[in-house]
Amino acid sequence: MLFSPMLTTYKEPRMERPIFKPIGTPTEQLDTPSLIVDVDALEHNISTVAEFFESNAAKLRPHVESHRTPAIAHKQLAGGGHVGGIAVSSIGQAEVFVPNGFTDVFVANLVVTPQKITRLCALARQAKIGVAVDSPANVADLSDAAVANGVCLEVVVYVNTRLGLYGVEPGRPAIDLAEAVVDAPGLDFAGIMTQEGSILSDDPDDAATESRSAIQPLLDTRQDLESAGIAVRVVSAGNTSNYQVVGAIDGVTEVPAGTYALLDAQHAPHLPHLKTAGRVMSTVTSRPEPGYMITDGGQKAIGADTGFPSVDNLPNPSVKGLSAEHGSIYFDASDGADPQLGEKIWCTPWDAATCANLHDYIFAVRNDSLEAVWEVSARGRYR
Repeated sequence: MLFSPMLTTYKEPRMERPIFKPIGTPTEQLDTPSLIVDVDALEHNISTVAEFFESNAAKLRPHVESHRTPAIAHKQLAGGGHVGGIAVSSIGQAEVFVPNGFTDVFVANLVVTPQKITRLCALARQAKIGVAVDSPANVADLSDAAVANGVCLEVVVYVNTRLGLYGVEPGRPAIDLAEAVVDAPGLDFAGIMTQEGSILSDDPDDAATESRSAIQPLLDTRQDLESAGIAVRVVSAGNTSNYQVVGAIDGVTEVPAGTYALLDAQHAPHLPHLKTAGRVMSTVTSRPEPGYMITDGGQKAIGADTGFPSVDNLPNPSVKGLSAEHGSIYFDASDGADPQLGEKIWCTPWDAATCANLHDYIFAVRNDSLEAVWEVSARGRYR
């Protein structure tokens, strides 16, 4: 027996709360670099996306990895239009969100090691827990652990439709794996999923065509499963980039989107009906020459793994580079722009999830005034 029925309850260590400016402090009096969320913009994004799903058969499952913050996730569920739960990317994230009141959590990942599977079963004592699979061996291990620990795990078969990273092939391979789940004690076959990645294009019609093409093998697999007598409750696909397309496709039941809440620089040009709610405020620390500045917002505050941030309050800005703790920014000084030392510079990160994972706290502001401080409780919880 690989798995012990003895479970230990994980206790999240409490982060010591630092000293902050009082509620009501003007935004630009906050220390920098800081991740600032405009609550009005956040609530606009949440209500806009929720309204879309309220009017479609498919529903939203907010993917909280994009912000890792229970306070934001509670707002997303309060907005409506969802399946009743959230998606996470790791067991560690689930171990943060379940104690914070989330009772339906889907781990949109493969959980294969004995240690992680045991932790998954521990969570299943406290909440409805789902997980993805793409191999018979993983199905057997999950089944053994679920039986040993007296829990039931909801299982979704991961189908490869576009990225080629993981997942079984559509059609017969997916049916065979689904049958293995159906026959496995301790497991409840829920359905199928795919992750097609962000699909962004300057031509919305091209993006829509690519999204539909990526989803069609999943829909065909659903039909194959039902023809084989296997009930499919869940067909999960899509993300923030294509939620309006995928969420309107007949046969899709849920869309695990998350970036829409904060919105980032890579998605904002393609979703003009949403607002950039999460930005990093930094301070000008040096002016080596006209049209060039150094700020205290570098990689450790903004992130630059997949792209540079956009700079929102300078004429024709160009990010030269980000070192660990400094940002190098060129701008057009021909119209008299001359930011002084101590002035604030606003950057929208290229990737919201990467940026959120760099901060212990989010400063929530409304009308340029501090309204709340939210702990990024799942920061660093990638195991």
